Amino acid sequence: MKKKILAIGAHPDDIEIGCGGTLSILKDQGHELTHLIVTSGEEGGYSTNKIELAQQREIEARNAARVLKADNVLFFNEADGANNFSKQTKIRLISVIRKLQPDIIFTHAKSDHFPDHQLVHKLTKAALLAAAGPWYSDAGTDVHQVNEVYGYEVWNPISEYQVAMNITEVMERKIAAIQQHRSQINDVDYVEAVRGLAKYRGVMSMIGLYAEVFEVLRIGGIQ
Repeated sequence: MKKKILAIGAHPDDIEIGCGGTLSILKDQGHELTHLIVTSGEEGGYSTNKIELAQQREIEARNAARVLKADNVLFFNEADGANNFSKQTKIRLISVIRKLQPDIIFTHAKSDHFPDHQLVHKLTKAALLAAAGPWYSDAGTDVHQVNEVYGYEVWNPISEYQVAMNITEVMERKIAAIQQHRSQINDVDYVEAVRGLAKYRGVMSMIGLYAEVFEVLRIGGIQ
C-alpha cells in the first residue's frame, strides 16, 4: 500500500544527511515523499550575504530532493539559529500534517543536541500531538494521528537506536544528494563524515555495508 512520508529538517542538508538513504529506499518502493525544511540555513557560512546564501541553499535543497526523487519540497523560511519558534510556526506545521496526512514522519532525533535540531525535534512533537486532537482550528479540521515517527542522526550520533536500515544499494544516491549542497561541503567534508558513519552503522548493525539508524519516537515499523 502506498504511504505518505514527511521528512522534516532544520536546515537544507539535514534530511539528506540523516535519512537520505532510507527515503530513497521508500521512494523506490512507490511511496510519496515530501521534504519540509524549517529554515533556509542563512547562518551556514560567513563568506556569502545571508539573503544570497538562503536563496542558494534553497536551490541546493531542491536539487538534492530531486536526486532523492522527492515529490514535494516545502520551506518554512524560519530564522536560522532562532532560540524558539512562534505559535504561528506550530500552527503551520499542524496544518501541513493535517493537509498531507502522512503515514510516516522523519525528524531530528531527541539525542541530537545541536540547538536548531533540538528545536525542530520539539516543534515536531508538539505539532504531532496537536494535529491529532480537536484543537487549533486555524490549522484545518481534518485531524490526523501519525503512527510512525522516527528520529534521525546528524550532528550527534544516536547512542541507543531501535531501527537500522541497510542502505548499501542506495548509498551513492545519498552521497549524490549531499553533494548538491555545495555551499556546505566546500567548508566541511560532510561527505566523508556521512560515508564513515554509514559504514560504521552497517558494520556494527551487521545488516549491510552501509546503514542508517533511527530512534523510534512513535511505535511502528518500516516495511
